[in-house]
Amino acid sequence: MNLKAIHKDLLKWYLSHKRELPWRISQDPYRVWISEIMLQQTRVEAVIPYYERFLSHFPTVKDLANAQEDQVTNLWVGLGYYSRARNLHSCAKEVMDRFQGKFPNTKDELLSLPGIGPYTASAIASICFEQKIGAIDGNLERVIARLLSLTVNPKKEGKEIIQDFANNLVSIGEPGSINQAFMDLSSAICKPKNPNCNDCPIQKYCLGFQKNIQQTIPIKEIKKEKVEIQAYGFILVRNQKILLAKRAKKEWLAGMWDIPWNISLESQKEISKIVKEKKSCTVNRTITHHKIAFSVYALPSAQNLEEKIIKKVSSPVECYRWFRLQELEGIHLPKPTEKALGQLWKHLEDTK
Repeated sequence: MNLKAIHKDLLKWYLSHKRELPWRISQDPYRVWISEIMLQQTRVEAVIPYYERFLSHFPTVKDLANAQEDQVTNLWVGLGYYSRARNLHSCAKEVMDRFQGKFPNTKDELLSLPGIGPYTASAIASICFEQKIGAIDGNLERVIARLLSLTVNPKKEGKEIIQDFANNLVSIGEPGSINQAFMDLSSAICKPKNPNCNDCPIQKYCLGFQKNIQQTIPIKEIKKEKVEIQAYGFILVRNQKILLAKRAKKEWLAGMWDIPWNISLESQKEISKIVKEKKSCTVNRTITHHKIAFSVYALPSAQNLEEKIIKKVSSPVECYRWFRLQELEGIHLPKPTEKALGQLWKHLEDTK
């Protein structure tokens, strides 16, 4: 396979068709790092407004390192996988402490930072510091597997072949642009389903296309069905304040503010006693491999009821706090909670 020809044609296409994205304005490793962490498990279109808002609050790594964790996680609500936000905060502190506020320029040093894995380290090293390393994520695995006609599951086999191909290609030059070209190619043309091969700048080199098997590459694992869970949430309002719980470490949504809630089967009997004949609604939420039917109850606020919720029903939390209702505008609650609040708010008028 003619690597120089592929490099030339791919780079030419990228320079004419590359996406205008806010993190591509410069080669600032801070901006690239934030974007790469946000883009994990999240589409570009969804990330852009979060990215711009995040940078407006924390324009430098020093600003992020000096922030309170609540400030960071609050701006992350809606992106999911909240451990990313906590790792982001920890990483910023280490960059300040260990590297005097400057991101290291090698893959190995980048890998030593919290929340930075092989792909992210390779992306930062190549895009920001022109290190000749192929940045391989699931999208690039797909493109290169098709290009090489690898009829295997790259999550299990062929990783070294794909990485070697990418490394050899970027070693020709402009590694950051080549890695980003593959990213854009995977998004615009070499899609998981129905790839637009007729517009592909490297179609003539693609062995998968030549064999007409590109649609079946790469081979994927069968996805596990989501586990269905019943959960319960509680809205308590008193004296123009609402009770929120900060999720405990190692719990779902750790570090996030939310209404008290529980998924423990052992608590169902206690829950049934407390919520009998109370106003409620059900909203759905999905967390990792779990599909949750989230039943939320609007409860009259009384001291003994609060104690029951806190001591007997609510799942582990770091702390509880009464927030003034007007403060909710500055707290980004999980979307299912916001939806439940909207549906049940009229039933809380008497308790506000």
